[in-house]
Amino acid sequence: MKRIQYILFAICIFSIWSCKPEEFPPIGEPQNVVKSIQGTWGLTKVTQIDQDATTKGFPYKQIDITSVYPYTDLVIAFMGDAQGNPSTFTITSGNSPKIADLTSGNWTVDDVKVPTTISLKNGTVTNSLSIGSYVSLKSGKLLIKRDKKLNGKVILSYQYEFTKK
Repeated sequence: MKRIQYILFAICIFSIWSCKPEEFPPIGEPQNVVKSIQGTWGLTKVTQIDQDATTKGFPYKQIDITSVYPYTDLVIAFMGDAQGNPSTFTITSGNSPKIADLTSGNWTVDDVKVPTTISLKNGTVTNSLSIGSYVSLKSGKLLIKRDKKLNGKVILSYQYEFTKK
């Protein structure tokens, strides 16, 4: 019995000495999302999502409507100041349907480090756009979502995919 205890004790000691925490290399500087958003973006894809069909589990929940209208005419430019903070924006719709009520003004984000919403403002008019993914920004893609509501309930969502020019 004592021999088994010594063997178990030796195994425990060996396990403790052999377990060393792994050191991970640094992953680099954190991404500055606001600065990544700045630039000129051309609309490349529009997906319409039926929120009612999604909640009810219907098979047809979304459709690519890029070719239905000349969406690819739309260009949006987000400008920043010298420190990389949001400043002005312009939206050139061309023949495409509008994605916002404004064509120019100032833009801000809800959180500088981890933004989820872009607010477009001109005078008393404000439009909100939801940011889709940070990962796509590194590959030159900006995903923006806009909801259409009826009586306060979201009925349709539009996901806009922009490519940096």
